[in-house]
Amino acid sequence: MSGYKKGQRLTAWILTGLTVLLAIALCWAALDLWLEGRAIRQTNPAAVIYSPEAVHARAGKVLPVFLAWLVALVAALCFGPRNAKPFHPRTRVSAQAAVPTPRRLQWLRIGLFAAAAVLIVLGVLNGGLRDVLVKAVNLCTECIGLG
Repeated sequence: MSGYKKGQRLTAWILTGLTVLLAIALCWAALDLWLEGRAIRQTNPAAVIYSPEAVHARAGKVLPVFLAWLVALVAALCFGPRNAKPFHPRTRVSAQAAVPTPRRLQWLRIGLFAAAAVLIVLGVLNGGLRDVLVKAVNLCTECIGLG
């Protein structure tokens, strides 16, 4: 990280720490869900243990860490270091004019992230999150045999 500026280095360290913390939180939530399901299965073998509600309860605990990680990721992608070299070393003068400036590229990235966030929120409000969650739970419990 010697080529980083001070703020970029701090952003990279924060993103690294939050990535590790998010991985630990997700593993902890999965382990908690599995242990609770195993205990329920011992008392009632026919019980549905990996329900969307149970998964949603665990995901709610991980959500603050995920949101902090997402903010740090967007900051690192928007304001991180840039490679000043073009993709092709033999570019013509006219082709260099078509290359966006770093400032325009930064605004383009911010716009794309904003559009992605809006589309994700619209998908969640439309009920897509529940559909994906139910399919994921069914895949794990039926195909892989966790349940």
